[in-house]
Amino acid sequence: DIFTNIRKGDILLMHPYETFDPVVDFVRSAARDPEVLAIKQTLYRVSGNSPIIAALAQAAENGKQVSVLVELKARFDEENNLATAELMEKAGIHIIYSIPGLKVHAKVALVLRRNKEGKQVRSYAYISTGNFNEKTATVYADSGLFTSNEVIVNDLHTLFRVLRKEVAEPKFKRLLVARFNLLPELRRRIGYEINMAKAGKEAHIILKMNALQDPAMIDELYKASEAGVKIDLIVRGICCLIPGQAYSKNIRITRIVDSFLEHARIWYFLNGGKPLLFMGSPDWMRRNLYRRIEAVTPVMDEELKQEMIDMLHIQLRDNQKAGWVDENLKNVLKKNPNEEPVRAQYAFYEYLKEKNDRNRL
Repeated sequence: DIFTNIRKGDILLMHPYETFDPVVDFVRSAARDPEVLAIKQTLYRVSGNSPIIAALAQAAENGKQVSVLVELKARFDEENNLATAELMEKAGIHIIYSIPGLKVHAKVALVLRRNKEGKQVRSYAYISTGNFNEKTATVYADSGLFTSNEVIVNDLHTLFRVLRKEVAEPKFKRLLVARFNLLPELRRRIGYEINMAKAGKEAHIILKMNALQDPAMIDELYKASEAGVKIDLIVRGICCLIPGQAYSKNIRITRIVDSFLEHARIWYFLNGGKPLLFMGSPDWMRRNLYRRIEAVTPVMDEELKQEMIDMLHIQLRDNQKAGWVDENLKNVLKKNPNEEPVRAQYAFYEYLKEKNDRNRL
């Protein structure tokens, strides 16, 4: 029972190393479970003949309240998303269409469920860096978190009220949502690392994302570098930050191109030796930070947090499929014959395999 497992503790999935099946099972179980009252979900890009869409339709047929935000402005998927929305609407699903002038890029799902005694309603959430798409989940490297943490699920309820235009000025306690509390919290976290560095203490930031383009956040990273904060960036695509300058001498940029498309957005702050980990949907681009609804969750469980930290460090050690981005924004291969070869995607697969084998014992 996936709900029992989530109640026992948060569950982290690292695709495609770990199967996407639990995400599909989460929605299917909610559709069939007589104790489930409602399902709320955002959809940005879905596959044709999606099992998740089929499960949502079944849930509506079973009398559950099903609300789905369908983003009609998902580039290249507008026609597919519109057709999908119409099919879901015919199945009895309440469709929330795009918000004018705003794109919803958050990847979240929420299930409301009674306990078997029917006395208590509990919420279960899934928050991801990638889409609800079982096909791309086999080739995109993404992260997803199942949680029943009361504060986070309450924040998700608030987010869905925002999407239904019921709340204009929401308050979020732990969830970071673009256009509301995301940027202030990022500035606060970078500011804390700056203060630690100025006090002569260790300060470190690791940011993994698809693209880094926003001038304001790049300036924040330059300030941190000048203060002595060590900054490691793992950026797959566009990167407008220039390393190797006097104001960026503490910043290194790694780019990995290998078997899987690096798609996850994961952010690490040393935080005085008590690391903070965040994962979610946005890159640090102007469109993501200012013109979209994006959702980022903290990772609270210490074991899961360590798994993500280990993954980041494995990626930073890659010297087979990774390159540095130099001061001319050119890719420079990291291969060094004097170093032990590390191919991050394969090394992380082995790491997860060993961990899961130990857990089974």
